[in-house]
Amino acid sequence: MHVRNIPGGEKARAHRPRKRTSAFAAAIGVAVGISVGGIVIPVAGADSTGPSYLLVGGTGSGNLGVLPESDGHLSGTGPTVPIETGTLTVAVTPNNHYVYVAHTVSGTLQGFRVNPDGSFDRLADARLDPGQPIVGAVVSPDGRWLFATVGSVTNEVRTYAIAPSGALTPVASATIPGATSGLSIPTVSPDGRFLFAPSFIGGTMDSFAIGDDGHLTPAGPQVRTGDRPALPSATPNGKFLYITNEGTNDVSAYSISPTGALTPIGRFPTAGTPHGMAITPDGKYLYLPQTTGMGVQGFAILDNGALAPIPGANAPSQPGHFPGRVVLSPDAKRLYVIDTLTATGTEKVFTYRVLGDGSLEPSGEPPVDTGVVFSDGATGVFVTPGA
Repeated sequence: MHVRNIPGGEKARAHRPRKRTSAFAAAIGVAVGISVGGIVIPVAGADSTGPSYLLVGGTGSGNLGVLPESDGHLSGTGPTVPIETGTLTVAVTPNNHYVYVAHTVSGTLQGFRVNPDGSFDRLADARLDPGQPIVGAVVSPDGRWLFATVGSVTNEVRTYAIAPSGALTPVASATIPGATSGLSIPTVSPDGRFLFAPSFIGGTMDSFAIGDDGHLTPAGPQVRTGDRPALPSATPNGKFLYITNEGTNDVSAYSISPTGALTPIGRFPTAGTPHGMAITPDGKYLYLPQTTGMGVQGFAILDNGALAPIPGANAPSQPGHFPGRVVLSPDAKRLYVIDTLTATGTEKVFTYRVLGDGSLEPSGEPPVDTGVVFSDGATGVFVTPGA
């Protein structure tokens, strides 16, 4: 895997994974304050024309791991893609052509073109530098808009139009209500009509309607979450929204009305510090990592949106490994469990088979090295550039 430049773009050279040094101690401090999870919902029955790549962001190491996945097997990363400091989000366009990486510390967002061989071209006209942290970034399902949350204690959502070339053009902005609306990583409903923005600091969730021009308008009253809500995810049918609450060790569930308003369903306990979840394409099962609970837990999604633990879907983590998020393979037959931190070395990915009843079975495959240190946020995503 390597990185090339395109006409008018700046060349970004790949580099070997960094060794863990004093950055590990700094990462621990950041993890306590702003640990958030990531999610990928693959397309049911995905049939790629080439390998897919699992992208894993190095929040503490400033690089992006690119792990090939082919014929049901994930391979370790080679040279990694250099990015900037403090990434909590990696977003992919629906056509699998472009990847956008947001950075909280450097306060930038950089776009890349992804080539079929897994190489990256830096896009000169897809770079944002607002002078403030860029926390979250999400692409609309139709690929027209990129929404980025910008700010520190308070956040606003900025809309950018995505050109066929991947270039970004500013369109509009909307303030997330509240004096402590910061550290928001949003998600968009599967039909592309609504954006949901949590406040990690304030413990709230806001919903916005997405206009045909990319402008956002409030879609319902603000609702409460648990403490330190991390990353939201909607079911593929757009009926329910879930978010992991790291401070109260539970998951908040909401029903989504036809207008985008949210109605609380309840809160469902986890074993400790739930992070980024994954929902199966049929909307039947939800999986989440539990960093201090030291493992992965699976839940059945009931008809009313409530969550029920699945027998046989409780997978303990390996000693010294702290899972931060889970990602389903493009065909949804495997669950990849990504470290947010490890006791030594770079973060690893563990593979489980997803059985028909929702239970999990260890694959028996060795863990795969990501080449990154302290991986956090919505940074575990698949891209299939040959699709």
